[in-house]
This record gives sequence, C-alpha cells and structure tokens, in this order.
Amino acid sequence: MVFVSISLRVKIDVEAANMVESVGNYSRHRIIPMITQNYDEDGNIKYDLTYLTGISGQSLGNIFSRALADIVISRNHPICDSCKNYEEIGGFPKRPVMADNDSIDKRVCECVIEDVTGFMATKEQKGGGEKGAVIRRTSKIWFSYMIPDADAIKHSPPIPQFHVRYGRREEEQNIYTIESASAIYRFMIGIDVDGIGKLTNDKCVKDRNERIKDVFDALIQMFNGYFGAKKARYLPQMEFLGGIAAISHPYRFMVSSAKVKLTKEGKLIPWYLIDTLERAEQFMNAVNDSKTSQVIHLIYFDNEFNTKLQPKGNIQVTDAKNFENLIRQIKETILNSNLLSKCTTVDCNELLKEM
Repeated sequence: MVFVSISLRVKIDVEAANMVESVGNYSRHRIIPMITQNYDEDGNIKYDLTYLTGISGQSLGNIFSRALADIVISRNHPICDSCKNYEEIGGFPKRPVMADNDSIDKRVCECVIEDVTGFMATKEQKGGGEKGAVIRRTSKIWFSYMIPDADAIKHSPPIPQFHVRYGRREEEQNIYTIESASAIYRFMIGIDVDGIGKLTNDKCVKDRNERIKDVFDALIQMFNGYFGAKKARYLPQMEFLGGIAAISHPYRFMVSSAKVKLTKEGKLIPWYLIDTLERAEQFMNAVNDSKTSQVIHLIYFDNEFNTKLQPKGNIQVTDAKNFENLIRQIKETILNSNLLSKCTTVDCNELLKEM
C-alpha cells in the first residue's frame, strides 16, 4: 500500500471562510473548542480551553472536489453528469439513488470524483419495512479541520465588520455584518494512493496513473481560487509557512500535526518537522522485519524557521522549498517508483459493456 500523509501550516489574513449561520444581518464563523498549552508563573505547563475559528474538513473536501471536477473535465477523464454539473446542483450528491444495474465498479469506471472521494447510494425496497440495497465506497482522501496553532501565538476572537449595501426596494442603504478572522492555521491530509482506480476484485482501471495525477494537481489547484467564502469581497490572503509529507509503504505513517511550540524562554521551535523525522525513524525500527521492508520518504518545506532536515537511517528527506513543489515531488516520486501495487488493468469501456 502506498499512503501519503501531509501536514501544512498556512497564514490566512482576513477571511470569511466556512461561515455557519446568519442571525438577522449577522454572518457568523464556525467556532471550535481547543485545548491550548501554556506556562504558569513558575514555568510549569498548564492547559486551557479556548474557542477559536475553524474550517471544517467537509469544507476542504468540497473545495477539493470542485478543483478535481474541473481538472477531470478539462482533461476529458471520466465524470458522471451529477458531478460534472456541481455548480448548478450546488454540491456533490454523487447519485444517491441506485439504478437497476448499478455497482461500485461501474461507478469507479464512470466517475473519477466518486472513485476518489467515495459515495453511498441506496435503493428503496418495495414492501413494508424491508431494508433497501446499499452500495458504498470509502473516500481515498481525508481532510482534517483547519485549526489555529493556538499553542504558538495569541489569537483574538473573530471580529465583526460593518458593511452596507443599497437596497432597491427600500431605496436606502442596508446594514449587514460579517465576521472576519485571521490566524495561522494547520491541517492534515491523508491519501490512500493505492486505492485510487482500484476495483472490488483488486483489479485496476487502465487510466489509474492519470487519476493519481488528477488528485495531486487538484490539491495544488484548490488553494488557487477555490478556497474561501464570500470571495468577491473577502478573498483570503494566504501564505504557506511550512509543511511536511510522508510517502510510506507498505504500512501507513502519519506525519505530525504542523504546530510549532513555544518554549519556556519564549522561543518558537518547528516541533512538527523534528518530531516527524524522529517518529519516522522509530516507526521504521518498530515495523521492519525479515519479510517487510518499510519505506518512508519525507518531503518538506519551511519558510518560517528555515529548518534543514537531514536523512536519517533509511529515511530519505527532500527539501521542496514551497507548497506547489511539495505536491509535485510527491506525485513524481510515486509515479516514478515501483511502490504502487501491481494489479491487472481493466478497460472500463469493455467492463461497462458487460454490465
């Protein structure tokens, strides 16, 4: 199994992302509880509960799906009508009702979006109280919440911003208020690369490598014009500060969350980079045996502390310099290696004819 885990650290100034409700003319942010680590007067660690702005993994998944759909359409790769018309529909319902000849393999062949991000479809059973048929596919890509790095810096609550717009009916200016927030956010992504384009019988679609390219290109694209809410006037100002990714095989290895730590002396240190490298070494020692050869390739960038990681043991380490190059190097490393599991390829056109 080839598995990719990514942890990113990004500074976002003045955003209105993931608004969750409107109360009258007031649009509110999503607020999440967080445990923060601080020091008391004697230098002892203490933990506090605070409430800060957050951006849900559901929101990130939707942004990714939009970017992926546009890439798939532009490259003439398979996509169902439901996902193709996501703008008109207002999202990705992913054909929730089963057709008579429906199956997981049929949908994987027909739509890259359903292949990568998963789906669940049901079929109503005639008769009282009987359970209908269900087909489902687990998403091959996972997104965490985007949460502020509250351990490293003091954060203020979201601030309401006063706006007015002209109402033609009232022929006067109407007041409305939108919360804005700024923070250093951190979030994680997991990708089951081996599962992309794989059918239920462990065979793979013929264009598997092309679909893998689509996925990583969509990760780059989603932060170039897709991210954020109310973008017409609240286009977020983003700066990627750092990140680290791990390509692991055959066991899954998750990188550490992209948080930095504040020392007792008041100095910030890039904890997540150092911790990931140390954990990767211990992970390799724990799972390697005579029958299994674990591979971990770390790719990182750090524009905040300019940290330089060195290879350790059998762990390969690459400095990617920036976010876009990080994703590109992950994609090229996977496609140019022999890590992907070997599987018999299937021509989807022939498979769909048989169905």
